Formats: sequence, C-alpha cells, structure tokens
Amino acid sequence: MKLRRNYFVQLWEYDDWIQEGRIVLFRLLEEHPYLLDNESKLFIYFKTKFSNYLNDVLRHQDCQKRQFNKMPYEEISEVSHYVKSKGLVLDDYIAYRDTLTKVEETLSDIDKEKFEKLISGERFAGKKQFIRDIQPFFNAFKAD
Repeated sequence: MKLRRNYFVQLWEYDDWIQEGRIVLFRLLEEHPYLLDNESKLFIYFKTKFSNYLNDVLRHQDCQKRQFNKMPYEEISEVSHYVKSKGLVLDDYIAYRDTLTKVEETLSDIDKEKFEKLISGERFAGKKQFIRDIQPFFNAFKAD
C-alpha cells in the first residue's frame, strides 16, 4: 500500500487498490508460477509489475483527461475572435506600434517632445488638447 501514497488514481478507493493488486498478482503468478517458491523474489516482481501497471493506468487517465477537457486547436481558432482579452493580442500590438511610429513621423519637433512625455506618463501644459489632436490616429483601437 506504499504505492498508494506515491500515485493518485482518480476515483480509486482502498478496495479498488486491493482488487487491482490481486489481479496483477494473479496474472504475475500465471506467467511465473515458480515465484510461489521464492517469496522475496515474488515481492520484488510484484512491486515492479504493479508500479508499471499503475503507470499505465495513470497514462490512460491523463490521455482521457486530455480528450475531454481540451478542445482541439482548430476549434479554438475558429472562435478565438469571440474570446475577450484584457490586453492586446500580437497582431493588435504590432498595428499599435506601427501607428505610434506613423504618428511620430507626422509631428513637429515640439509635438514629438509632447508625445514622448505623453507615452512616458509625464505631465505637461496642453496635454488634454494634444490628446484630442492625436486621437483620430487611434480610433481603430477603441473598445466596442
């Protein structure tokens, strides 16, 4: 029962562990009947066989878990535009950075300084008006 502490099998209770152990022991003795004469060898063989059996059960459990709890990639990609995101996704981020570059190219030197201050979060005179002036460049990024 030491293996019970090391492995977690979903929905298995104490009786299930005993029953599965008996089944593994029965199959082991069917394959190797000479182990009945050597108890220490039987113990080693059983422990190895049962731990391998548990690994198989866990592998099977994880496989079924993946099948039922995860959607295939194709299905997620078909509905990804419905999933709300707090931040920008990669393509939006690239478009946003491109817009920043284009805005900067159209500004005068004085407005470029204001733009840098705005991006870095600094205060400056005429900030509200400056934001209104550059707002049309960013209309594509407004949340619905």
